[in-house]
Amino acid sequence: MNALTQNPSQISEEDYLARYAQESDTRYEYINGEIWAMAGASRNHNIIAGNVYAALHSQLKNHPCQAFISDWCVQAQHNYYYPDVVIDCQAQGNSASQPVLIIEVLSDSTRQTDLTLKLHDYRQIPSLQEYIVLEQDFMAALAYRRSDGWKATSYTQASDTISLASIGCTLSLAEIYARVEFEEKRAV
Repeated sequence: MNALTQNPSQISEEDYLARYAQESDTRYEYINGEIWAMAGASRNHNIIAGNVYAALHSQLKNHPCQAFISDWCVQAQHNYYYPDVVIDCQAQGNSASQPVLIIEVLSDSTRQTDLTLKLHDYRQIPSLQEYIVLEQDFMAALAYRRSDGWKATSYTQASDTISLASIGCTLSLAEIYARVEFEEKRAV
């Protein structure tokens, strides 16, 4: 997910749907009655999300499910999110009605929300089978699967391959992180 900027006023779900859900220039997530504007993403974030989308789009060519990137809304509980990549098998309009796989790219500003609130909310979606979170500052992925009781499986090597049983696809960390340039962290 891109960085979030909070609009401090609380509004109802109905007001969000009427005023913000159809906004075209800026996307807004609705989290526990608050509106969060989606800010721009980093270069690494965009490369990673694009790599994942391209790989899954290609693998799903003859599959009933489709890959969508960034602008596809997912309702979880009474919250509305825009995941980086979502796979849906019955998509209609511009929202995911039956997401089976959701992928988020972590950033400093979204890490806590992606790993706590979104993980909790996404687990409540009956159709969702897998939730994958990807680091953007170093090579690492966490895969949460309904079939494993939503326990995290960690992947950290370029040779690691994430099996996505929900759609019969795979993603290697090498393809996820292709062309990503990591900055060296210097000790202070």
